Amino acid sequence: MDVAASPSQAPTLTTDLALGEGLQEMLGGALDALRRHASTANLPRAAAVHRFRVGLRRLRSILSAFGEVLPEAERHALGDRLHAVAQRYGPAREWDVFLGGIVAPLRAAMPADEGLRELERLARQARRHALPPDDTLRSSLAVVEAAIVDAAHWLRHPAPEFSDLWGTALRDYAAALLAKRHRRLRKRLKDADLADRAAFHQLRIRVKKLRYPAELMRPLFEEHTSSGYLKRLVALQDLMGRANDGRVGEALLRDLAAPEAASRIAAGWIAHEIELCGECFPKIASRFRRAEPFWNA
Repeated sequence: MDVAASPSQAPTLTTDLALGEGLQEMLGGALDALRRHASTANLPRAAAVHRFRVGLRRLRSILSAFGEVLPEAERHALGDRLHAVAQRYGPAREWDVFLGGIVAPLRAAMPADEGLRELERLARQARRHALPPDDTLRSSLAVVEAAIVDAAHWLRHPAPEFSDLWGTALRDYAAALLAKRHRRLRKRLKDADLADRAAFHQLRIRVKKLRYPAELMRPLFEEHTSSGYLKRLVALQDLMGRANDGRVGEALLRDLAAPEAASRIAAGWIAHEIELCGECFPKIASRFRRAEPFWNA
């Protein structure tokens, strides 16, 4: 499949695909997902922003997964460009999470509280101001398509030094990649400390670097063996995401001139969420470390 194509369905990965063919299928599917979620609204909904950013993350994960068979300088430059597009919507996404994960449950529990009503109003205002001015998801998509479809010829045709590798079995490449990333994540999880901010950040990166290619490449393996593994991996990422959302929420709350009582309520909620994540983490991490890799079945 050509990267410029716009398939109507998710990419179809079969065990007989060569590595280069699989790369085209995955890139085509990721671009198609971006096209579906690229809203033209000046104030895109929270779900649209989230899905668009996830789509960009999946594109970057494909570049990373196939890093050994792509030219390094070009790959890093394209990855940085995709990251820059995603970062333009990062602040708005942070406010979306703050509104949905912190403000919404508090407002539901105390709908008559005027301080929380004001907190919500201020957060929504901050979210509007955080969106990129004079830009839409659709115009951002045009930047991505120009970078990938028009400029990145090396994504469609292998460099001479990678020609032979592009013809090897995708399934074998996928199994080796997932095994390596699985080992690295298990090692980091053994003595992980969520209180160490730098280590926590690196651990989240490791989780993402395993989850996205594992989800993309699971059709190459038996589905009944992959579902349990991915369920534990997703649970790990979700828990770490909640902890990170809490820490970001603390900073956002400090930026709002909200009523003092409402700020205290929100701060208490956030502190409870962070503490709960810390308590649950050892069990979730241990369950993942015992997960059976599905690419060995």
